[in-house]
Amino acid sequence: MPVVAAAAGDWMPIVGKLPTIGTVVLYYTLNMGGEVEMSDKPANRIFALDIGTRTVVGVLALGGIDRDMLEIIDMEVMEHKGRSMFDGQIHDIGQVALLVKQVKEKLETRNNCSLEHVSVAAAGRALITHRARVTENVEGWQPADSTFINSLELKAMQSSQQQIQNTYRDNSQYYCVGYSVVAYYLDGIPIKSLEGHRGNEMGVEIISTFLPRSVVDSLYMVMERAGLEVINLTLEPIAAIAIAIPDNLRMLNLAMVDIGAGTSDIAIARGGTISAYSMVSVAGDEVTESIAQNFLVDFQTAERVKTQICSGGEVIACKDIMGSQIEINREELFASIMPAVGRLADEITHSILEYNQGPPKALFCVGGGSLVPGLKESLSSRLGIPIDRVGIKGLEESGQLKISAPGFSGPEYITPAGIALTGYKATGDYFISVTVNGKDLRLLNTKKTTISDALLYIDYAPRKLIPSRGEGIRFYLNGEVREAKGKPGAAAVIRLNGQEAGLDSVLENGSVVEVQEATAGGKARPTVAEIIQEESCQIILEDKRIALPVKWTLNGEQASTDEFINEGDNLEIIRIRTLGEFIDTCGLPREGYTYSVNGRKASFEHILNDGDNVVPLEKGPDKTITIVVNDRELKLPYRDKPYIFVDLFNFMDFDIDRAKGKIDLAINGKRAGYTDMVKDGDDVQIHWSRV
Repeated sequence: MPVVAAAAGDWMPIVGKLPTIGTVVLYYTLNMGGEVEMSDKPANRIFALDIGTRTVVGVLALGGIDRDMLEIIDMEVMEHKGRSMFDGQIHDIGQVALLVKQVKEKLETRNNCSLEHVSVAAAGRALITHRARVTENVEGWQPADSTFINSLELKAMQSSQQQIQNTYRDNSQYYCVGYSVVAYYLDGIPIKSLEGHRGNEMGVEIISTFLPRSVVDSLYMVMERAGLEVINLTLEPIAAIAIAIPDNLRMLNLAMVDIGAGTSDIAIARGGTISAYSMVSVAGDEVTESIAQNFLVDFQTAERVKTQICSGGEVIACKDIMGSQIEINREELFASIMPAVGRLADEITHSILEYNQGPPKALFCVGGGSLVPGLKESLSSRLGIPIDRVGIKGLEESGQLKISAPGFSGPEYITPAGIALTGYKATGDYFISVTVNGKDLRLLNTKKTTISDALLYIDYAPRKLIPSRGEGIRFYLNGEVREAKGKPGAAAVIRLNGQEAGLDSVLENGSVVEVQEATAGGKARPTVAEIIQEESCQIILEDKRIALPVKWTLNGEQASTDEFINEGDNLEIIRIRTLGEFIDTCGLPREGYTYSVNGRKASFEHILNDGDNVVPLEKGPDKTITIVVNDRELKLPYRDKPYIFVDLFNFMDFDIDRAKGKIDLAINGKRAGYTDMVKDGDDVQIHWSRV
């Protein structure tokens, strides 16, 4: 046999595994002295257990040298003898531990090995999903940033956690294993994103999923009694989706449903991660019960008939509860189960649409219940997606999985294989230890664990992360109630391993988190000058902005501009209002001047408004307009508005009331009308002519 080069510490097979189960596989490693050491315990052997309501499935697998390939070499399936499991929750720890030990021993015997470590999964049906909406009064705050938005989401998760504890009335701790945002709200109106917005009230609605710690504890107790040490813990939906929807597909919006006997677990992928989990309490047993009712057979017989026909059988012979021999063919069976299939599809569809906020791009069905006839078509129709985008995912060889165990191929083995694959790729990562403000925590690591997850676990109040304004005051301004807001506070400071971080920063084993609470701002202390400036009216005078002078009293007395205004004080501000008052106060001349406001001549009684443009116009003593009327000079007072022909009758002796014929009008020798403009120096002729 040729020698294969390897680095010290690498495991390499000397004798490849033969097809016959039980063949001993020897491995060698090169120690630091270059000597070959042999063992039958490869460092990459994986033992995984799928503990279900009806069965325990044990999987034995071997990993490749590069850790990119896992080979399933053996499996063992055993049924629970009693009702030691209910809906995925362990009720009889002793009985479950005994069955686990038997599965372990069978695999050890066939493969001549000793199994001491195991990868397991908590049942998806043990997950608790809750929907919560929270709001925050943000009137007068700075624009919403990522820290505020993450704090709002944390507040919603804590609300869900509290409501779950109130509902189940226990003191259990809950691990948050995932959440997704349903909608953000700005002043009660749904909005895509809050970042950068201001308003009076902001809110968020989320769907979050929690795993009771008691489920984790009972799993650990079973493994301990069976003589096994847990090296990886995951969730059944996560394990199933690891094979059904690999990481490189999770940027797409895809859904997976694991249809078991009593429940159907749902996981939704989006944006590169698993965004939501759900569970519906109907599954394969619903169909089995329908068969039992329609053909009057017991549950076990109905289950056998369903399994055999779904596996390709055409006609199944059995006895009904009366002892009569009957035959059930495929057509009869399909017709009898369609109402139950429709109810199952309805429940799954409703849950997916709720937690995904619409249909996914595609749906993968796994688990034994996915083989029920008509289910694919029913799901396609109800979700509104093409039938070719609803698939039944079988266990098949891929770039990450090789199947060598006989009979290990159907969709019912997706979850056990996924538990083994997850354990192989993430051994030791099922929990991480972190420190938050000096407190040591042990967090479940089923996803990217963030600072937000750690704060949720210790029930850290999100309100401590959001700065608040100081106390405001109310006072009277010219008899009307006004409010001065307090000063803004400082935002929370979050540090991860000494570096500034955010709530969405990812934690690793050994991370140290320090959170310095946000602070409240100081109490409102407005001065007289600040209020006067807020209420000031500015006038533009010869291209310069001038605040209209004001007079004021505070509580009926004279006060300096730097005096503070307190709760209940009465500030009276009397400002200049007319053009004349403005001219006199600013020391502008009246004699020999007229003034225009916004381009029009204005009287001294004209009321000024903010932004008015005031321009002084010098009249001068000789400022007149001279018109020649019928060869005689006529002097008219100067005005900004142009004169028209009809205006001349106000300044000359010409009786137009006594008609003596037709009036002929001319300006500078040209025929004119009453509304024609007359300018300085014009020659005007006005005569009566006979008709």
